[in-house]
Amino acid sequence: MVTDSGIGKVRGPLSPPRRAEVVRDVTAVVDAWSTRAYGGDYPRTDFADAFAAFTPYARALALRKTSLLSNAAAGADLDAVTIARRVVRVDVLAPRGKVAGATARIRIVLDLSGPTDRREVVTGRLLLSPTAKGWRVFGFDVSRGRDS
Repeated sequence: MVTDSGIGKVRGPLSPPRRAEVVRDVTAVVDAWSTRAYGGDYPRTDFADAFAAFTPYARALALRKTSLLSNAAAGADLDAVTIARRVVRVDVLAPRGKVAGATARIRIVLDLSGPTDRREVVTGRLLLSPTAKGWRVFGFDVSRGRDS
């Protein structure tokens, strides 16, 4: 599945090649999290690896909200999950041309098969900061619901 990704708002001077690099790197973090959190083989109950790119605090919070940030609550009862669409828009903060942070605005459409087939949508924001180990999620504001 190819993610529909692109640049959103940019605060500060940032060249087009650097913008593209930030979008690519942030999208890779979103793709890895969403694939591990929602995709994969089912039925399953282990989703802990979904939060590998989260900071320790954000990971601890995410593990308390696994029914929102993964399929942990329903994973044992699902037959299959398809990520039907993934959209990421990256807002970048770059004071004086130095990338200081990013917000990934997300929309992930999931087709879940099991006792009741349904489509769900995960929307919201992941807040990321660049580190020596790559981009890390330090916060999130995400909602999940059925698609109408």
